[in-house]
Amino acid sequence: MHINALNKKPVSYWLFLLLFFLLSACEADKTAAHKNKIRIVTLSPHLAELVYSAGAIDNLIGVVAFSDFPEKVKSIDLVGDAFKLDYEKILALRPDYILTWKGGTPIAVIEKLKSLKLTLIETQIDTLKDIPKTIAQIAELTQTQDQAKVVIDLFNNTLAEIKSNKHPKTTTFIETYHQPLYTVSGKHWMSQAIALCGYTNIFSDLTQSSVPITLESVILKNPQAIINIAKQPDKQWGKWKNIEAVKTHQIITIDPDYMSRPSMRILEGIKQLCAKN
Repeated sequence: MHINALNKKPVSYWLFLLLFFLLSACEADKTAAHKNKIRIVTLSPHLAELVYSAGAIDNLIGVVAFSDFPEKVKSIDLVGDAFKLDYEKILALRPDYILTWKGGTPIAVIEKLKSLKLTLIETQIDTLKDIPKTIAQIAELTQTQDQAKVVIDLFNNTLAEIKSNKHPKTTTFIETYHQPLYTVSGKHWMSQAIALCGYTNIFSDLTQSSVPITLESVILKNPQAIINIAKQPDKQWGKWKNIEAVKTHQIITIDPDYMSRPSMRILEGIKQLCAKN
């Protein structure tokens, strides 16, 4: 009697039952995949951007202060800033990897994280070429190489296109901070970036990558342009009419989001600069 009752069920009933089991299996696979997903914490805002560029934004579970791009990053757990971390929170997040930045992440922070038996992955960006290399490094961890390749190709092709355009040589002071004045040497990626637009760094021979300098040294070198990496123009230059850049109104302000972060967005900063020269 029971078997006959089952046999009398309409075909639609069995189709519904089959669909239910298929969807349940699919959801179970998704849950398992989520549990197995590599979990990453980044210790610099630009590293959060590079995780996104690597196609691995869903792997990102913890970020530091000022990590604000893309929009989704703002909703990810904050674990402190580059110099002061919430180690208990990091441990609670159970990351598989913590991405550090050579030259940017303090040694004391690195040693503390190692003492907690956390796995650190060091990244290093000194040149523009290191940006796609780091994207590829992250994609290797998260197995998102296909997504990363699209972004890497875009970066390399855009740089090649920019290089193909010629610009007049213009001696330039790169101002990364105003009080005290800070600049970068020729070894820094920002120096490479401005060179694509014809700007030559007047402090390219400095031994350190980023250093404070005096106003007098800028006046002495008399640059033809000043590139101010800041949210707002630096009004102090208006007092120094004898500087060539001030005379010719060649003081250019570039949003640091597009120049001081070694990420895909630096392409936008370079384009803005090239349009000025």
